[in-house]
Amino acid sequence: MAGHASRWTRFFFLGDARPTMSRHPASGAAVATSRPRPVRAPVALVVLTALTGLVASGCLPSDGSGTPSSAAGPLPTTGWVAADRDQLADGGTLRLAVDALPPTYQLGSVDSRDSDDALVADLFLPAFVTLTADGGWTPDPDYAADVRLLSTDPQVVEVQINPAAVWSDGTPVTVADFAANWQALNGSDPDYAVTSTAVWQDVESVTAGTDERDVLIRFAQPNADWPVALMSLYPAWAVDTPERFAEAWRTGPFAADGTTYVSGGPFVVTSIDSRAGIVALGRNPAWWGQTPKLDTVVFTAVTRTSQGQAFANREIDVVNLNSDADTYRTAQARSDASVLRSQGAVARQITLNAQAPALSDVRVRRAFALSLDREVLAQAVLSGVDSPVLVQDSLLFAPGQPGYVDHMSPLLDGGVGTARQLLTAAGYDTTGDQATRDGQALTVRFVIPADVPASSAVAQLVAQQAARAGITVTIDAVPYEKFFEHLENRDFDLTYLGQVGQAFPVASSEPLFYPADSPMNLSGITDAALGDLWRTANAELDPDTRTDLANQIDRRLVALVTVIPLFSEPDAWGVTSTLRNYGPAQFQSVRWQDVGFAR
Repeated sequence: MAGHASRWTRFFFLGDARPTMSRHPASGAAVATSRPRPVRAPVALVVLTALTGLVASGCLPSDGSGTPSSAAGPLPTTGWVAADRDQLADGGTLRLAVDALPPTYQLGSVDSRDSDDALVADLFLPAFVTLTADGGWTPDPDYAADVRLLSTDPQVVEVQINPAAVWSDGTPVTVADFAANWQALNGSDPDYAVTSTAVWQDVESVTAGTDERDVLIRFAQPNADWPVALMSLYPAWAVDTPERFAEAWRTGPFAADGTTYVSGGPFVVTSIDSRAGIVALGRNPAWWGQTPKLDTVVFTAVTRTSQGQAFANREIDVVNLNSDADTYRTAQARSDASVLRSQGAVARQITLNAQAPALSDVRVRRAFALSLDREVLAQAVLSGVDSPVLVQDSLLFAPGQPGYVDHMSPLLDGGVGTARQLLTAAGYDTTGDQATRDGQALTVRFVIPADVPASSAVAQLVAQQAARAGITVTIDAVPYEKFFEHLENRDFDLTYLGQVGQAFPVASSEPLFYPADSPMNLSGITDAALGDLWRTANAELDPDTRTDLANQIDRRLVALVTVIPLFSEPDAWGVTSTLRNYGPAQFQSVRWQDVGFAR
């Protein structure tokens, strides 16, 4: 994926199973499990990182329950080459690759798939707040004359819309758009098939203040991650009914007439060729801000394994190395390009389907985790692109971020020896090389997308490492387009994914783990205590108290052993040497009207 999305990064999926309560056979803890029937679970990447308003470096001391974090690495949080607008040429076409065209242009829909979808939408969706290089946020003056917290009891947020802001068909951006987005995304109407209700579920009302450009968002209960709700906005006509939410933007971002492409950003879609896999965007003639430096941005669907060659052939201007050594060599060989790096927002992980019979016992899941050498796995992926290795030991924070505490490595003390003891306690015979129970070998199926070298390398090493504990791992490499179906149907035992970071992790990470039947919870189980913890954390406006609550959540998540964090993956991109204000970045939003080529 040659690009990053500065808005929500998502995992989306729907489940129709309802939770039932049971007692876990090993720990005795109350665990919510969804009934064993097919669900539409999530799809691709996830969300995590620093708390609202906090910088992306440094750490907090341990609270006695884990090991304090180490300092962040030497890479910058933003790695692109910056330039003032007067240093950029007027015009030009930026050519970017995506793995596939968006299956829908409605990012809130369960059919939206991965960060490529958000990348494309980034050019035409309004965002009233923008992320800074340190993971903080600030109002975007192109959209908001002001954004402020009017009161905390009750919590009321005011958004003063820029009076010049209009959809490209001439319709003003007003409180009606905000109200329609709230109604669609707050979870009150089950006919809206949404990926997440984060933040909006806590909103009581969206009303006009002094006029239709003055938006008052009143919360029924406090929510500290409220800026997340202001990072994208859809026109009211595209979301005001469940039918339009699902279908109006399925094949493109359309105006109310259903035929004209519409935009609330600096660029507007000019053409979509689904057969050729190309989306082209040009300058939005109704854009009220500074004129974009680029004339055109073109996204082309290129398979992951072909993107390096496309970059070498100068068919695209940017390539995400995706920790692939071949792509790295290709990028280095191109004379008019360079490799740019930044700290990464992606934490690589192995997700376990706890509804799979072989992994339903937490002792077996922990035994599998104990068999892994995460340092070796990280080196296998990162050494080929000369990226530093940093093992990750938290599910809510990245290494070096405020609040990061090592909760994972204490769970892994004992290695393979402890793994075999756990399997014995779970009823397996571990006297031989292979753990067996009732004559059946302990075997788990690792589903990965085909033709993704990093995934293949990790899966093969995992199979070798797990064998030391007597666990057989079979690798099932499925076509990329089928991979998502496997996730949606929870048709896997293990899979290899990435958690994509953003600046508001507490509310946005909740649906990844809670409840058990959350559209985004691939494991299918949860810890019943997480509901109250997340409600308290979401409502806590004091950052220190909230960090403590987040670490209580993190300890419980790690103890479930449904997600094994592996390592933080730095961003490394091959970029055309003259490109400015676009490239790898951990947090910072792209200001698309300032992206261009040097004079």
